[in-house]
Amino acid sequence: MKKLFKLVSLLLMLGLLASCSTKEATQNENKNDKDAIKIGFVGPLEGELSVYGNAVFNGGSLYLEEYNAKHGTNYVLVAYDSKGNNTEAVNAYNKLVDEDKVVALFGGVVSGESIAIGSASQSFKTPIISPSATALDFTLTGDNVFRGCFTDPFQAKVLGKFAYNDLQAKNLAIIYDTGSDYSKGLTENFIKEYTALGGNVVANEGYNSGDVDFSAQLTKIAATNPDVLFVPNYYKDVALIVSQARSLGMNAQILGGDGWDGVLAVVEDAKILDGSIFVNHYAPDDADVIAWFEGYKAKYGVDANSFAILAYDTMGVLLSSIENSDLSSESIISSLKTISYDGILGNLKFDENGDPIKDLGYIVIKDGKYQTYSK
Repeated sequence: MKKLFKLVSLLLMLGLLASCSTKEATQNENKNDKDAIKIGFVGPLEGELSVYGNAVFNGGSLYLEEYNAKHGTNYVLVAYDSKGNNTEAVNAYNKLVDEDKVVALFGGVVSGESIAIGSASQSFKTPIISPSATALDFTLTGDNVFRGCFTDPFQAKVLGKFAYNDLQAKNLAIIYDTGSDYSKGLTENFIKEYTALGGNVVANEGYNSGDVDFSAQLTKIAATNPDVLFVPNYYKDVALIVSQARSLGMNAQILGGDGWDGVLAVVEDAKILDGSIFVNHYAPDDADVIAWFEGYKAKYGVDANSFAILAYDTMGVLLSSIENSDLSSESIISSLKTISYDGILGNLKFDENGDPIKDLGYIVIKDGKYQTYSK
């Protein structure tokens, strides 16, 4: 029996490895084309974070395929799985530069691996653009590094102003994940902006990553009777927090950041989210955005998220910059610094740090749907 168990375990392990290898091999089947212009991709394609990595890969690949078909070009995306691990990400980056000879990097996906890659790139100065790395430190790693998404501090400050000026919240409570840099960063920068305007934070409750019972924190918050409850967390936690808050009888306006994207897919009763407002990278009822989401689902069989549509536009920024260069790193970086790109999400330019100058979208949840918020 032990021998049989070991044999089965070995076969399962080999199957998983083969699956991962097959996935990368399929994606990289054209990387040896001598006439191809290669762009590197690093991100989590397997495991817990793969929902983000695959969305970025698919969104970027979709634009690249359409661009090649329209312009007769031969761009190839060479992809490696970071597994969400910083060391794996840097090793993949080095392989892309040393062996695959990519002209630019499209990635990483999550902030930690992206910062690690940005730091590692300083001896090569490879042009790097991430569609989704929101941590402020990412673009501070070097002048060769850019991002297509707004930063955590930027959205937090905008939300602080929105809570005070638009929602007219005088008393506000917060519940955040103490183990998440994203959640902590939004909380810190939101408080700075909101209190500077005159707002009063009546409760600021933290919880540990992985917690599913927030009753202790929410009971304390409920006792303060806040006008607004700020929930700067990712969508899975948001669904649980809002459900438990409503069960306690809290009627406060609920506000969140871009981590809310996808919450309707995991919440059991969408009614509890009615009236909740969060910021995101796109307007969900824009005709072009709707058409793009439909096209994405038709191609990949899954619903797109903000990572996917950000990746689509960000790949457009990168290819336009490469087309206006001589393919050297210096020329591509120079082109990125001066680009003005019009995509599905609107116009995008970069500031002196490589961060995008773009607008936020305010989304309200009504009748189980995402809608553009208006006063």
